[in-house]
Amino acid sequence: MCAQERWARLNFHDVQPGSAMVNLDRATLDLVVLCISVISMLVMLAVWRINRDIPGTGVWAVAASMIAPAFLLVRLINVIDIPKPLIVAVNNSLTLTTILLMLEGTLRFRAYASKQRWLWSLALVPLFILLAFLNRDDMIRRYLCHDAIAAALLLTTAYILIWKTRDLDLMAAGIGAVSLLVMALGFMLRWHLAYISNTSQELMRHPLLNLVYLIVALCLLGWTYGVSVCCNLRAQKSILEMAREDVLTGLPNRRHVDEMLDKAIAQSSRNQQGFGFILIDLNHFKSVNDRYGHQSGDLLLKEVARRLRSFCRHADFVGRIGGDEFVALTFGVNQESQLDSTLMRLKKILEGPCTIQGHQINIQAALGCAMYPTDGRTADKLMQTADQRMYLDKSVPGNILAALTEKN
Repeated sequence: MCAQERWARLNFHDVQPGSAMVNLDRATLDLVVLCISVISMLVMLAVWRINRDIPGTGVWAVAASMIAPAFLLVRLINVIDIPKPLIVAVNNSLTLTTILLMLEGTLRFRAYASKQRWLWSLALVPLFILLAFLNRDDMIRRYLCHDAIAAALLLTTAYILIWKTRDLDLMAAGIGAVSLLVMALGFMLRWHLAYISNTSQELMRHPLLNLVYLIVALCLLGWTYGVSVCCNLRAQKSILEMAREDVLTGLPNRRHVDEMLDKAIAQSSRNQQGFGFILIDLNHFKSVNDRYGHQSGDLLLKEVARRLRSFCRHADFVGRIGGDEFVALTFGVNQESQLDSTLMRLKKILEGPCTIQGHQINIQAALGCAMYPTDGRTADKLMQTADQRMYLDKSVPGNILAALTEKN
């Protein structure tokens, strides 16, 4: 990405000894930047290989893989028999395309994927190539055009990376965003130098070009580290979510339910608001397993989970605590009549026939409820009260219905 600065440093030996730039020889500085670009490429390829399921990592890996070739092209100007303006044009094209891919990867990472936008983005690549070839012989015009686009893309990428992030996500994204911001400032500084220069020779001899060159290269390493931390944090969160999710149904598991219940009690206690706790147990579930097999039982549980998610449009939380037992939390409930109405609505959504592997099964469930704080102020008390009422519901003869019928 930062290979564009290297063309301005081809005459590095012409810089006056009294310049403000650190007195590094060209070979040393080029070696540092080469190492940075290769490290960035290898790290991003490794990040992509390890986190293929994370959106955007593949695009980032492609972007990082274009950095080292862009640098090497300029360094080979005096080695290979290709006109210098042609190499400079290709270098500029690769640089802008790299930054565009960094932006696209960030958009995908932040869940802003769009096929239509991606196609429009690809349409910009020929424009970058055209601009690079039109300005290949004029350094000032080339920097005025190239660096304005590069700075705008980098600033946009930095903004999207930290947009609506907080806590650890903000800290991780902030590393990459700050690196992108400083990189953009470097391009803006070089644009300013091109704007105030009268000739390309004057611009080429400006000592600040070397400083910009070094800073942008170091910021590339900072961006690589920042997005690597973001990917690592995303992967850790995914693992934690899996530990709090029921594998079969995808609903929150017992651990997550306990956490949510404790949180609901604490929040309701502060706000002086009630909430309802509903315990759900499927009738005749063992009969389904015995008669049709455990695979049918698993499919039945998935169907129940689907219906509970549909109910979740009205309630706030549903989960599975084990076996054929589920729970629902509904907030803003302060009267028993409100909880009774919610219970009836849940029973209506939950119960009814369904077809599992060619067998018609009529889902029936026993429900028990408890209201905070009327029926208890602790999770154990709410669970105990709801459990007692659930078994009372199960014991009512009118609720014991045939759950299995053969499909004709």
